[in-house]
Amino acid sequence: MSEKNKYILIGVAVVVLVIIATVWINKSGQTPVANETGDVQGTETESNAKTFSGTVSAVDMGCTYDMDCSVTIDGKKIILARGGLAPTVPVGKLIGVNSIGDIKGKIGAFANVYAGLTPEGDYTLYGNADYYVEITTISGK
Repeated sequence: MSEKNKYILIGVAVVVLVIIATVWINKSGQTPVANETGDVQGTETESNAKTFSGTVSAVDMGCTYDMDCSVTIDGKKIILARGGLAPTVPVGKLIGVNSIGDIKGKIGAFANVYAGLTPEGDYTLYGNADYYVEITTISGK
């Protein structure tokens, strides 16, 4: 084996080890959450999870334009989806509607929420598959 081939073999081995280490670190069991820039990183504790109820007052369909789709319930913004990103973390679900677009027809409806708190003070369905926004037709107040 020539000297050049040895260096190529060592280089390939190093690249493979870096890839394996990266995958192993990413699967360490931590649940990523969104930071201020919307990037997903860090860990989330259940102390960040909040449950509340209220009236649906607005829907933002920004995720169709590489932004966030969200719903506002009693003045609280809940991020439902991030445009342009395939989820790399567990994401909660919508209950009572088939899609985010269907929420537009439910303005004024009562909703129950279980979501994570973001650093900005908003809420998000990202980070836990158990998170949800449940849109009901009957007021729970």
